[in-house]
Amino acid sequence: MLELPVTIRLPRKGEMRHRTDLNELLEKRQEAQIVQGYDLKDNKTPQLPYVFYAAINVHNSKLWELFIALSDFFPDQVQTVYSINDLHAVTTAPLPKTEVMNTLTGFKTELTQDGNLNFGLLHHTKTALIELTVTESKYIKFWGIDKPSFLNCMASFHIPQRPRLEFIDEYPKVVEPLSRFIPNAKKPEEVIKALDRAFKVQR
Repeated sequence: MLELPVTIRLPRKGEMRHRTDLNELLEKRQEAQIVQGYDLKDNKTPQLPYVFYAAINVHNSKLWELFIALSDFFPDQVQTVYSINDLHAVTTAPLPKTEVMNTLTGFKTELTQDGNLNFGLLHHTKTALIELTVTESKYIKFWGIDKPSFLNCMASFHIPQRPRLEFIDEYPKVVEPLSRFIPNAKKPEEVIKALDRAFKVQR
């Protein structure tokens, strides 16, 4: 089973009364293939200049390390994308990658464990699209152009390609505040405001 962040768990009895199919979904969840691995699809949309797309389940304790490794696929200038639950998402202007990564590292705990935050990197030109997203549920979406190097990266993390793979947000889940587990953790809104200041984003 996949190691999840401390903030994400299964609903307890009575927590989601509005779902008539909750019991059925929770039964399916017991058999779900929510394990470490990745699903790979080649690009069949030639209008977009990427070669493949991968969705990756990684143990939460290894999430940041994998994010750093995948950031190596980007050039020296990148855009940053971040939001709370995909609401009012921001895409910054291109910035030096070292500056971006240093800023994000300051919020490593919140970005990797808070089940409300998503973030990532983007490089998009007429000839190349590279995109790296860490979802609120803390799995990775990656659009890339160098498939052999990506496969080597997955092998180095011992993450297998799987013909059948499921993700935590396909089933009911409850997200707890990170501060319940890490008292000094910043709230999602505080992280977003801090990133706005660091990247000079005007809303």
